[in-house]
Amino acid sequence: MPLPLRVLSLLTVLLLGGCTAPEPPPDAAPGSVTTGPLVDPPVAVTTDDGPVVGTLVNGLKVFKGIPYAAPPTGARRWAPPARPSRWTQPLTTTAFGPPCPQTKAGVPPPSEDCLRLNVWSPDTAGAHAVLVWIHGGGYVEGHAGEGWYDAAQLAGREDVVVVSLNYRLGLLGFLALPQLEAADHGTGNWGLRDQVAALDWVRRNIAAFGGDPSRVMIAGESAGAVSVTTLLAAEPAQGLFHRAAIQSGTYRPVLEKEQPTGAFPSAYAVGVQTALLLGCTQGDIAACLRAKTPAEVLAAQARLPAVTEIGIPLSPTLPVVDGVVLKGRPLARVLAGRGDVPVLVGANDDEASFVMDAMGVVGNPGDFGRYVDAVGASARKAELTALYQPATTGERQAAIALGTDLSFACPAQRLASASATTGTARAYLYRFARAVPNGPFAALGVAHGTDILYLFGHFEAVATTPTPDDVTLSQYVQAAWGTLARTGAPIPTWLPYTPGGPFLTWNTPSTTEVSWRGGRCAALESLGLLPP
Repeated sequence: MPLPLRVLSLLTVLLLGGCTAPEPPPDAAPGSVTTGPLVDPPVAVTTDDGPVVGTLVNGLKVFKGIPYAAPPTGARRWAPPARPSRWTQPLTTTAFGPPCPQTKAGVPPPSEDCLRLNVWSPDTAGAHAVLVWIHGGGYVEGHAGEGWYDAAQLAGREDVVVVSLNYRLGLLGFLALPQLEAADHGTGNWGLRDQVAALDWVRRNIAAFGGDPSRVMIAGESAGAVSVTTLLAAEPAQGLFHRAAIQSGTYRPVLEKEQPTGAFPSAYAVGVQTALLLGCTQGDIAACLRAKTPAEVLAAQARLPAVTEIGIPLSPTLPVVDGVVLKGRPLARVLAGRGDVPVLVGANDDEASFVMDAMGVVGNPGDFGRYVDAVGASARKAELTALYQPATTGERQAAIALGTDLSFACPAQRLASASATTGTARAYLYRFARAVPNGPFAALGVAHGTDILYLFGHFEAVATTPTPDDVTLSQYVQAAWGTLARTGAPIPTWLPYTPGGPFLTWNTPSTTEVSWRGGRCAALESLGLLPP
């Protein structure tokens, strides 16, 4: 069945795709909103595709909407991204490119001509470390131009170059069929290939913007974090980045090409259902599919049966183990020794709070048990009740803790452990424990997306006014991510993680701890509730 409208609305409002806010200028302080046009001097850079002109704002060179690939239209739809046609006249890059096609309300008009990226670069001497941000949105929505992703504070305070990018979403980004095989025989990972193409653009061009192509860090939240985890394992991405930050994302939302995995269908099953929905079942199926409008494709996408994680409905438009771009599931690849870059990974205390109202988990008697049933753990209800103590902690809070553990916190610990024990680089685990102090977001606790507000500093995106402690914590988070980008290790007080070892709790004040989620992850694993 299609995703319930109530759930979709909640996911949109509560951060799976982020909040669209008025774009603040690069020098905006946390919590501020500035209106009115900016008038800034132009600054020119020549890329290997042609010259671009951005603006110089308060010590930052800012470029928005640079094409890193040709529009994926016509025969290029459901094909690997191609280099854009070279231009010779300076291209004005002072406005974000359009979002990729999606159904999210409140975004600028989407377009398939969406493969654009943005650069914030300090106007200071030397080659700066680079942080590449990959937005979230469940692989079906979101875009790099959303207000809370404005990277001016992060770039300016940490003296790093920040790049953000759009990538193809939904069926347009992840449709897999034998008829849509690329020349290398890969299929389905079009949006993932876009991310790789953007990283390749950074490798070729970032020096011209003052960046150091030998110090590139990839970072993302939610589906962006899943993307980072997947890029750790993706063959074409190797060597294009040197550090990674995985925020509130797991390694599980990946489809096998032909075989179903747990609750997830096979990628080909999704592809066949899509072809049926679009009436493309005979003759040249690829040509038939490419002749459909984006609106027709999105309408078919809305009719696909949802897959679930902790009761969260997800579109089955996800990265694919296709044997080419992705040769194995991400965790398996890390366990096989692919952890050759420093990894920062973590989760927020109340990640699952944003789905509880939509699932009817509002604190009534029996709500915890109903949530256990909803996530398919009925056979372990007695053990989970003993572990999470809903009679003591409250029905809703116990459900939030269980959902957070199952889908975010325990996978984060497992990934950190795998990186620490099988790779050649260090892993750093964090717990985000600070809830925003006010505004509509505050009632959700340390909810999914909270960390984005502190990393980029734009609390106004969720109508929050930060306290001085919040501003200080935001700068501390920015320092950790910036230091990791520059040096390969975060701030000195953040110790490398070893199984059972230390992790950093972000709060006011921040602390070093050793008991991850009170030991509940080990209990969940012993109950068979943490699948690979």
